Amino acid sequence: MGSLDYFIIYMQNRNYMKKNCCLLILMAVMLTSLSAGAQLRYGFRLGGSFAKASLGNIPGFSVKNGSGFSGGLILEWQMENCGFAPDIAVLYTRYSSRLIDETSGPASIGRNYIEVPLHLKYKFYLSATNNLVAPMVYTGPSLFFRLGKGNPEQTSGKSVQPGWDLGLGLDIINFIQISAGYRFGLGNALSQSAVPGVCLHTDGWNVSASIIFDF
Repeated sequence: MGSLDYFIIYMQNRNYMKKNCCLLILMAVMLTSLSAGAQLRYGFRLGGSFAKASLGNIPGFSVKNGSGFSGGLILEWQMENCGFAPDIAVLYTRYSSRLIDETSGPASIGRNYIEVPLHLKYKFYLSATNNLVAPMVYTGPSLFFRLGKGNPEQTSGKSVQPGWDLGLGLDIINFIQISAGYRFGLGNALSQSAVPGVCLHTDGWNVSASIIFDF
């Protein structure tokens, strides 16, 4: 592969990252515009992740998944007089998955990420509990930003890997949130210069606990 091919791959990845970053910034600005009638809150989130990377039925290849963890900061906009509460987080996530090539052995697709999920969340306040406990559901996009440099001559993950989250949880005394969900990886997580024809999706389960404070 010549220097021109490397340059083309680099520009494609950089443009892809810019598009996803712009999408997240746009959605964050939209949420901020709604915060005039909302209570802005901040907090910390810690949790565990369980990789379920999926691979098509491709002879000679398999996936080995494992457990990991995540943690970071969260901002929540609690809308007044309703249970709608979108949030955005910046997390360090350890996603433990490796691609197994029977001819050359295991290859790391990247395990360390900065994850940016943007969740649209709704809390169902229960009058029977005096609003102390509220079941909640959430959904929304998330982005994996891979940490570390990849080698375009080897099997490696893309610099930016989009996904979609879906889950449920409990809001307890408007202070602690416990949640569990699933991430659906969107598109091929492997770089274009990786093994031809192999498509890997960074799916996974996650559980987390958040402590949220008022400003």
